[in-house]
Amino acid sequence: MASSPLVVGVDGRELTGRPTGTGRYLRNLLRHWRDTGDRLVCYFNGPPALDPVLDHPAVSKRPLGDGCARGLSWQERLVPPAAAADRVDVFFSPAYSCPLSLAVPRVTAVHDLSFFALPEDFAFADALRRRILVGLSLQASSRVPVCSEFTRRELARLFPGLAGKAVHVPLGPDDDLPAPAPRDEARRRLGIDGPCILTVGAILNRRCLPELLRATARLAQRHPRLVLDVVGENRTHPRLDLPRAVADLGLRDRVRLSGFVDDQGLADRYAAADAAVFLSEYEGFGLPALEAAARGVPLVVARAPSLGEIFGDAAVLVDPRDESAVAAALDRVLSDGALRERLVGSGRDLAARHSWAETARRTRKALHEAAGR
Repeated sequence: MASSPLVVGVDGRELTGRPTGTGRYLRNLLRHWRDTGDRLVCYFNGPPALDPVLDHPAVSKRPLGDGCARGLSWQERLVPPAAAADRVDVFFSPAYSCPLSLAVPRVTAVHDLSFFALPEDFAFADALRRRILVGLSLQASSRVPVCSEFTRRELARLFPGLAGKAVHVPLGPDDDLPAPAPRDEARRRLGIDGPCILTVGAILNRRCLPELLRATARLAQRHPRLVLDVVGENRTHPRLDLPRAVADLGLRDRVRLSGFVDDQGLADRYAAADAAVFLSEYEGFGLPALEAAARGVPLVVARAPSLGEIFGDAAVLVDPRDESAVAAALDRVLSDGALRERLVGSGRDLAARHSWAETARRTRKALHEAAGR
């Protein structure tokens, strides 16, 4: 029997500003939740986002404050009374922390636990704040959606008493990107006339970009017109001087540090790419790699627990710290037509087994269970 509709409070802050990984996650959930009968109340710390996913009768936008209250102050001082006034039944936080003083059940998504596993990749105060706030939020939550079995195991290892709250909810490829230009047109727009390797995602220490740059220097000796396109903002700590690293390797004409690109630019880059690479040593899921696979781009990914679990034979797995192995794997993908064909087919099959509709269904089930419906 279907459960009765809920009023779901949602922390909507990740929908403001430039799209983040968490923002894309929340946007796709909302897109599939809007027609389920639940009422969705999205809270923002300032003017509401202009995202079209919010323009729906089932979605209410609630700006709280003037944008000055942020972080914990906004979460604890402004959200609880607003949620009470809106008669919220359950509250969803899309990433790691939730309002601790809410009087209703909470569901808090966890994408990875890197600030516990790799604290050296964060400023000391930031890592400490995250660890304390996330620990308290998970204790206060009734359900904790996690995107891989690896993250479920990590949660059980770090918080043994909370393991029963974890709900495995895999992610899906973004099916709302604009249509790409035809491959030849996309390559012309981007000025690409040789092999193109694409890597997408925020640049973090654990994603081994220095090793990828050195692998590219090796690979360029065999592929003189090679281009490596690096899409994502630099969030390394301590901050890496990436333009300097590129120049020191003599790769100014071979590496593009594209930073943030909009959805059309991302779609065109998938169309133009000959291979995609994702070298994260520690990852909850690896959504950029799944999105590349969905668009028929053959993959090279790190031999890391969650990536091996998710991608299996749909990618070439490699030690991300071994630049010679990375270069050799990419060379195989660029040069071996049979391997490319196998990876494209298995990648598309893998992507077809994941969908945001299913992610939204499982997450909504967790919300209804938390609310006792």
